[in-house]
Amino acid sequence: MKYFIKVFLLSLSLYFVALGCSSGKKMLEHGNYYQAVMQSVGRLKNSPSNKKASETLADAYPFAVRNLLDRLDNNGSSNNKFRNTDAVYVYRDLNRLYESIQATPAALNVIGNPQKYYDELNQVIPQAAEEQYQAGLEQISYVGRNNAKQAYFYFIEANKFVENYKDVNEQIEIAYNLTILKVIADLKPVQSRLYDLSADIFYKEVNKTLRQIEQNEFIKFFSPEEAKIMSINDPDQYLTINFEDFVVGETHSTERIETMKSDSVKVSTITLNDGSKRDVYDIVTAKVSINRMDVISKGLINLKVHEGVDLNRDLVYQDFAGEYIWFNEWGHFNGDERALTDMQYEICKQKRINPIPPQQMFVEFTKPIHEQLRNKLYSFYKNY
Repeated sequence: MKYFIKVFLLSLSLYFVALGCSSGKKMLEHGNYYQAVMQSVGRLKNSPSNKKASETLADAYPFAVRNLLDRLDNNGSSNNKFRNTDAVYVYRDLNRLYESIQATPAALNVIGNPQKYYDELNQVIPQAAEEQYQAGLEQISYVGRNNAKQAYFYFIEANKFVENYKDVNEQIEIAYNLTILKVIADLKPVQSRLYDLSADIFYKEVNKTLRQIEQNEFIKFFSPEEAKIMSINDPDQYLTINFEDFVVGETHSTERIETMKSDSVKVSTITLNDGSKRDVYDIVTAKVSINRMDVISKGLINLKVHEGVDLNRDLVYQDFAGEYIWFNEWGHFNGDERALTDMQYEICKQKRINPIPPQQMFVEFTKPIHEQLRNKLYSFYKNY
């Protein structure tokens, strides 16, 4: 048995090795020369004597270099305004080929003199930075948040090519400020004449959702107090969450009385004349009274998002409902307990207890509301 397991594992290993080697060859056959080279070099790093990987590398490397250089020629003769940017990416790919082969002795034995293009890369990087910088200036000259966002990305790319290029950091800041969607989030407190209720736990979860949405770096939420301190007088949007209607502790009580019976129940054992014993079966009954108290808490929350010069155009206007029912069951019976169902018997062992506090019921009915509200906010802001 152990022999067959060893043979199976060896066969499996050889299969995956063959599959890995053939994948490099398939890349070559499909014209994916760059990937074929990188795949073959990776195989040779792990298995220097891999003949198929050596053959694939020898065939693929000249094509990979030629293909990348052809891209440079085509870019140079086109009207592509980002031809220097594209050249940076091409030269980086060429140098990655060089570096991977140089770092792998088995690959260096196959490609004795891989080509490097560091000088050429260093020449085009400043030109690529200028391309991105000029594209950013052009884009930011157009009105609109989306144009500012595109300009921001151009300036970021320029700064990646050449750090602190010209006044790019200042331009990044300008573009970013034009891009931010400033939203004032007004989370209204709970108004109740009957209970001293707080929505703090609910709003804590809402604020957590808003912070998660802010992982999109172009959206920022401010409370009305924060907006006042920061002098944000012209927000892009105003978000309001308000408890429109709710009830806490609506109580309903019921009593259910049933007469239960169960037949073929052993009620005694008798001794016969011959001294043997026999069980006696009969019908047993019980009268059971089951009490149930339901305490219902439910509410309606409104979400409103509006924009415009006077913030009077509604983008979202939607209500979300939630409900929570606390209940308690208890009971008693007269008669034979064996006539009861298991559930009835367990209920009769229970005592009446007081409902949970109103604040806790309030928290419970808001939980399903928050789930709906979170999904709506994610859906609405995902395209911003």
